[in-house]
Amino acid sequence: MAFFKSADEKFDQGNEFIKRKEYDKARKAFESALKKGTKESEVAQVMITLLDLRDNNTAQVYGDAVTILNQKGELQVEFGLFTIKCSQLAVECDAMYSERVGLGMASSGGDALKARADALFAAAMKFQTKIGMNTLIIPDVYAGTKVTGIQKANFLMAEGNENMAESVAMDDPKKAAEYLHMSLNYRRQLGDTNAEARINNKITQYAKAAACWICGRETSGQGLHFVSMPTEVTGMQMKSKQTSPLPSIDNNASIYVCRACYLAISKRADSIARQYHDVAMNEMRAMEARLNARINSVNARIR
Repeated sequence: MAFFKSADEKFDQGNEFIKRKEYDKARKAFESALKKGTKESEVAQVMITLLDLRDNNTAQVYGDAVTILNQKGELQVEFGLFTIKCSQLAVECDAMYSERVGLGMASSGGDALKARADALFAAAMKFQTKIGMNTLIIPDVYAGTKVTGIQKANFLMAEGNENMAESVAMDDPKKAAEYLHMSLNYRRQLGDTNAEARINNKITQYAKAAACWICGRETSGQGLHFVSMPTEVTGMQMKSKQTSPLPSIDNNASIYVCRACYLAISKRADSIARQYHDVAMNEMRAMEARLNARINSVNARIR
């Protein structure tokens, strides 16, 4: 009986572990087979690469996989019940690498959001043109999930258009609403009802226009360039004639106020509150000093 398995026995053992879905053991077996010099070294390298792709992977993991798989050309491997061609998996990993890079980019600030959107559009194009209606290999192998290249492309196009919307929202809310409409169409194709409701609400806000109750300036983009502020509007004021055809009253309990007026009021209120806070803190410190003096006086009498 042999206590130490040969290189090829280790390779066969790795395949058996894969059939039993004992992936950590399989990886160790293939590594051992490589170290011992198995004649199936090319396949063993691919198997290790496949095993490294089974979890939520970073761009680095996908990038490393692309490098290895491109070296194997049209080599095919048997991974459990799946027959996988290296060139096909390399295309998938390259698209996934682009997706991870795009999703990992900064998501705040106009220029950063546009750069992120461009990266997501580029990744979407890879999924659409190179994979199309074919099913992605890795989700199918490890989770039995059928995800097509078109579905991935639609998701990335939806994300990218939302980023484009936010990148222009402050300068052109109506243009932002147009990008959101495009994102909404992709979300509908994916059947993402939660995202549909969220985007529809944002479209309504960005497309809405109003006149400021205080200064009368007209603007569009609720939440960006004007807000609704709680107050009390009388019946007579509700009926009074306005200089602008756009609404300045939200309802009898709130009015529309432009960003400039809103911030002016808020900053002035903060300044007044800070002054009262400082006065109150000075009074409290003075009171504390008087109390300490009295306590010290009492302690001295006791002694």
